[in-house]
Amino acid sequence: MRDVLGNGAFVRLWIIQAVTQILQNMVNFALLLRVRDVVEIHHLPNANTAISLVILAFSLPAVLFGPVAGVIADRANKRILMAILNVARAGAVVLFLTIQPGWHVETILAAYYIVTFVFGIAGQFFAPVLGATIPLVARRDQLMSANALFNLTNTAAQLIGFAAAGPIVARILGVDRLFMVAVVAYLGAAALVFTLPRTPRALHTVDEVETSPMQRLWADMKEGLVYILQDPALMKAIGYLTLASTTFLTIATLGPDFVTSVIGLAKEDIGLVVAPAGAGILIGVLTVPRIVRRVGRRWLISISMMLAGLMLAGMALTRRVLDWVIVPGDADVGIVVLLIGAFAAILGICNAYILVPSQTMLQERSHEAIRARVYATFFTISNSVAFIPIFFAAAAADLFGVVNVLLVMAAIVGGLGLGQILHARQSARSKWTRERSRHRLGPEALPKPRPRKQSG
Repeated sequence: MRDVLGNGAFVRLWIIQAVTQILQNMVNFALLLRVRDVVEIHHLPNANTAISLVILAFSLPAVLFGPVAGVIADRANKRILMAILNVARAGAVVLFLTIQPGWHVETILAAYYIVTFVFGIAGQFFAPVLGATIPLVARRDQLMSANALFNLTNTAAQLIGFAAAGPIVARILGVDRLFMVAVVAYLGAAALVFTLPRTPRALHTVDEVETSPMQRLWADMKEGLVYILQDPALMKAIGYLTLASTTFLTIATLGPDFVTSVIGLAKEDIGLVVAPAGAGILIGVLTVPRIVRRVGRRWLISISMMLAGLMLAGMALTRRVLDWVIVPGDADVGIVVLLIGAFAAILGICNAYILVPSQTMLQERSHEAIRARVYATFFTISNSVAFIPIFFAAAAADLFGVVNVLLVMAAIVGGLGLGQILHARQSARSKWTRERSRHRLGPEALPKPRPRKQSG
């Protein structure tokens, strides 16, 4: 790690990653607050559904443009592309500032959804090109440490942007000034990109030159998809990552309502729940290598999924249980926050124990020349799968309550983890009890030699 941090070009790329990812999480947090404000001011029903549409708006670009983003990241001048995308995100944030509260409520919400979609497009194109640039600024012997540092920074950016900087800046400066800070920081990141070494364009074969751009685009997308489908371990890693990201996005959608209706706090205090979860993720990222060596990847992921389900159930039921145990039926908010924060911290650790081994599998199984397309395909699959649970979870929360929806999520996640544990135990037991083929038996399985007949 000390060696890779001595690489000036990599450090600048790392700073660009940290700044832009923190900004993205800050803007996403501010958007949830802003839409929640619109719902409360205009007394709109179905608040969770309105917030879920924001999540879908910045997730939809991954479905529509994910494969294209991966191809462009592999083919384009990465330095210029990153600069353009940062300027585009700054422009999208400026558009948020132009939305006026005096507009008709449907117009306000539609404007936020459309601009969020544009903001998400730039972010979707930025993620693959950033990952594909790492091998160009870090030596081959530095790649493992470089990827580990980028994974750790990604987790820290979620903690800082969504749980710390976002709530703090929004409370002290307000959402509008948060957007202004984001505009300036994105433009600064775009300027910093030009201090990176020049990135060469990908070489084209003769067949590629003779084909049309659309044919090359389709061929590159098909190549990335076929590469994934031919590797079961890679598909399993994408499945784990999809489950973890879908759960995270669903909780983010229901978070404001959970904080206000269940805990009894203001929506700006969501950081009291998110911060312990982020701290748990950070602890998990730092401790996962040692745990993996002791337990193994498959067992760690399965156990973490089962525990994550239990922690979700604990968060959902804490208030009900305390109100039932305490005679007046009105539990102290501080105790509720403390217990839910503890469950959230353990949930964050479980999340890291699922994400980090899965991300390592994804990187190990992806060739450098196709890694951006693999990441883009993962984003496409993840966000496509996330659409249904996010939208229906929000609608169900409006109908049946956020606690009941969290309990259903807990049953699904925990049940999948428990099912994998039971399946692994059954597989291990059958491995030792099944009848083995002859070539795997020991010398005792060989037929005894026939005694030779005595001559004469």
